[in-house]
Amino acid sequence: MIGHSLNDLALKLAQVEGITFGQALQWLGGKPTQAGVMAETGKTLNALTLGKMPKTVGRFAGKGLIRGASRLAPGLSVAGNVMDVADIITGDESFGNKAMDTAAMATGGTIGAFMGAGVLSPLTASIGAGIGKMGSDGLQWLFGDKKTPEQRKLEEALALLKGGLI
Repeated sequence: MIGHSLNDLALKLAQVEGITFGQALQWLGGKPTQAGVMAETGKTLNALTLGKMPKTVGRFAGKGLIRGASRLAPGLSVAGNVMDVADIITGDESFGNKAMDTAAMATGGTIGAFMGAGVLSPLTASIGAGIGKMGSDGLQWLFGDKKTPEQRKLEEALALLKGGLI
């Protein structure tokens, strides 16, 4: 299984190396991924309705709102990834927090890349990276000390004023 996964990863990396700037812009515009996203949306909606309305769901998945959203998905996903990376780089969190966020994005992106097929693989990798960062931030909030860096600085200053006694 691991060897098979490594071979798949090598193939995906080889595909990425041959992409031109124009192809990347076209992908960000959503045209290559639109049909796949609409098809997957239709499958998901059909599963949610327990297969009772396949024709209605199919028509809905091909109409305006879903069609527009499927074109926006790649660009919005990449924009979210850029903001996540900027948060990791410029945030005032600890090194451990940044390391956990980075590892979660890498793990989510890798899982997402293997979940997508063909032209959808970069999109699912991007979405997976965003979900990984969101999960990491959620865990840090849930199990962290829930104090902002400013609150910690105020507590340290107050402790200094009181002579080290809190």
